[in-house]
Amino acid sequence: MKRWALFIIRWSIAVAGIAWVVLQISWRDHVLAILAEQQPPQWVVLVEPAGEDSSSYVVLDPVHRQKLTLPRQAIVNPPDAKKVEVVEQGHKRPMYLLGLRLRGDINRGPKVDELYVAESKNGPARFISHQTAPGYRLAVPHPRVEVGVLSLYEKASPRLLVLAVLIFPVTFLLTSWRWHMLLRPLEIILTLGRTFVLNMVGAFYNTFMPGSTGGDVLKAYYASKHTVHRTRAVMSVFVDRVLGLLTLVIVGGAMAAVEYFRIGTVADPTGRMCLKVALGSAAIIGGTAALLLVYYHPLLRRISGLTWLLDRMPMQKQVRNAMLVMDIYRRRPGLIFWAVVMTVPVHLTVAASAMLAGKAFGLPIGGSYYFVAVPVIVLAGSIPISPQGAGVMEYFAIKLTEKQGTTVSQAFALAMSIRLVQMLWNLTGGILVFRGGYHAPSEEERRELDDGNGVAVATHRQA
Repeated sequence: MKRWALFIIRWSIAVAGIAWVVLQISWRDHVLAILAEQQPPQWVVLVEPAGEDSSSYVVLDPVHRQKLTLPRQAIVNPPDAKKVEVVEQGHKRPMYLLGLRLRGDINRGPKVDELYVAESKNGPARFISHQTAPGYRLAVPHPRVEVGVLSLYEKASPRLLVLAVLIFPVTFLLTSWRWHMLLRPLEIILTLGRTFVLNMVGAFYNTFMPGSTGGDVLKAYYASKHTVHRTRAVMSVFVDRVLGLLTLVIVGGAMAAVEYFRIGTVADPTGRMCLKVALGSAAIIGGTAALLLVYYHPLLRRISGLTWLLDRMPMQKQVRNAMLVMDIYRRRPGLIFWAVVMTVPVHLTVAASAMLAGKAFGLPIGGSYYFVAVPVIVLAGSIPISPQGAGVMEYFAIKLTEKQGTTVSQAFALAMSIRLVQMLWNLTGGILVFRGGYHAPSEEERRELDDGNGVAVATHRQA
């Protein structure tokens, strides 16, 4: 019953997240147009291609369903807030913000020229100067043209998409090598080739069989068949994944800090987002370091109550074996440092693959910003609350890239490209599954593994 409840919750989150994203995206290009003087703007379909600097826009008249050519002045940028405080003749009052006129590059801190406001959502609207709303600051610069999904794929560059796919296998080679090296001090002897095979088989099951029979459990199960140290096999998978995730946090935080100092101000929306990512990453790394200090320092472990808790956990034999593994890795700081360093190119490759896909789709994202946003998107997708991070990755992609002027459709395309490239290569693991006879552990085998170790594998995605 518990497994079914978890299954239902995970898929409910995935369905809800994807449904929210689908409702937000547009399939065809749209613009926010003022069709009549003093009328609130409305979204209309763009009939002919146009860009941010076009002098006119050909749209589909929503009433007569005919082509209608509108001047540039009739197209406004979508607002980033519902209301704004307007000061006129010494009086301050809230008004609805219906649109904006922006000046400058949408990706490089555009300036607000005018605001299109009204006292009610459907009331008469008018343009006011930015100085009339002194408290307003542009947080998210939205482009004039809301690019649709169909346009993205019609204009995509096949060459860049193919390149995005071809560079990705580097991640599997490096993560297999990392796990192979982490197994050696635990006296678990697996060849590099066998480690690679199990890594690919695990990736296959991570993608197509989410849940308790995922790839990490399978890797631990088959690795344990090569040794009497079964707890160590499970802990090697756990440590391998934790190191991967922590390196992901380090890469994202470091790149965010570099990008923030390059921008040099929190007044820029991208700068503010980079600062948040950098501080969040620092908090995660600092918290992890504090936990390790408490665990490895006998006095702090006793004062914190961790010793008391560990002594009263069930299956003490397995708990002691797990602690022994942690002590083995503590005595090999060089190995842990090496594992972190060689994981950096793994995440840089993932970000580079996403950047190539983004360039293929014409996303208005700066090249360096991919190395800030993609690690956070991947990290969010690694949280096992929905299969393959469905809905979660899309949400974070939207929130992280909207500062760069991307539309919901463009952010959706970015998240899907990250997921689909990995799934495509995970599919190759299926060849090894069928040729090598690697089956997912049965209920009895999984119970045997759990009973024999007492250690839970916490993550179900490649990191």
